[in-house]
Amino acid sequence: MLKELYERQSIRKYLDKPVEEEKIMELLRAAMNAPTARNTQSWRFMVIENREALDHMQTLSPYTGMMKTAPCAIMVLGDKRDIEPEEYLYVNAAAAIENMLIEAVHQGLGTCWCAIGPRTERIENFRNYFHIEDHLIPIGVVAVGYGDEVKPKVDRFDPEKISYYK
Repeated sequence: MLKELYERQSIRKYLDKPVEEEKIMELLRAAMNAPTARNTQSWRFMVIENREALDHMQTLSPYTGMMKTAPCAIMVLGDKRDIEPEEYLYVNAAAAIENMLIEAVHQGLGTCWCAIGPRTERIENFRNYFHIEDHLIPIGVVAVGYGDEVKPKVDRFDPEKISYYK
């Protein structure tokens, strides 16, 4: 059993402590080792450490309030030039995000993943604020930092959600 899978929590409060560049690179390395449809590697990443941008993010999407204490965020974007249909961009980004979340636990970091797309208004908000080119779709943003909260572990395993076809 990979303990990081079961220790991962959505952390919404962070210590006022920067994340080391080496740890950010390990998160990105983990993200880029996720599988993609047809091995397109259609993801792109934007590391956001600008305090003003992090503080402003809640105006771009109402569910990003944790960015006000996060020292860093990583936006995951999909490159429309790499794959069709566009829906594959979301699956590829989700796999990369999950790898990033698990690696963060391994690095002693807390994270919280927030969806941007497919909500058109949020995509446009992020595109405009961060000057993102038209061929890139902002899909999600991950708050990254040293957690300043402890949450109880929850076992989400539910056998009622399993079916078999034999």
